[in-house]
Amino acid sequence: MAEILDKQGYEVELTPTVGDGGFDIYAAKKEGIGKFLYLVECKRYVPPNKVGVEIVRSLYGVVQTKKATAGAIVTTSFFTSGAEAFQRESQYQMSLHDYIALQKWINDFPLLHNTSVT
Repeated sequence: MAEILDKQGYEVELTPTVGDGGFDIYAAKKEGIGKFLYLVECKRYVPPNKVGVEIVRSLYGVVQTKKATAGAIVTTSFFTSGAEAFQRESQYQMSLHDYIALQKWINDFPLLHNTSVT
C-alpha cells in the first residue's frame, strides 16, 4: 500500500510494526490549496472476515487526536454495514477501500517488485 501511495505522489512514512498508534502509514501530499496528511490503516483479512465499525471508529479517533486531514482503511476483505454507516457520517474525514478498490489500485499502479506490502 505504501508503494502505491508513493507512486500517486504522496510522501510516505511507515509506522513501527509494534506500537503503531492505530495506523500503519503517514501519507502527506501538497496540493493546490495546502498540504494534507492522511493516516492509513491496512487490514489483511480473509473473507468472510470483515473490518468492523470498531476499527473505523478507532482510526477516526486517531485522526482527530493527530489533527490529520483524514483517515483511510484499506483491506484485503470487505467492511461490515456498521463500518460503512459510520464512514458515511464522516465521509470527508474517513474513507474505506475494500478488496475491489485495492485490486483496482494494484492494476492502476503496478508494483516495482512482487512482494507483500502493508
